[in-house]
Amino acid sequence: MGRMTPRVCENCAYPDEELVLVRRVYVTPETWDTPPSHQVVDETELWCVSCRSQYPYEPADDEEQEQD
Repeated sequence: MGRMTPRVCENCAYPDEELVLVRRVYVTPETWDTPPSHQVVDETELWCVSCRSQYPYEPADDEEQEQD
């Protein structure tokens, strides 16, 4: 019988069963001549809880639902 490939976080590649579909957010801090801004990427990624606690993101759905 073949082995299943473990699911991994698409940000850090950590194997995890509890991944959430998110959209990455790039944040640009304010400087003396530029206001702060952010950009939400259209593509979705599966992220682990560690990456979600450290990096800015938006849930891909209205509710944070785990993807099977």
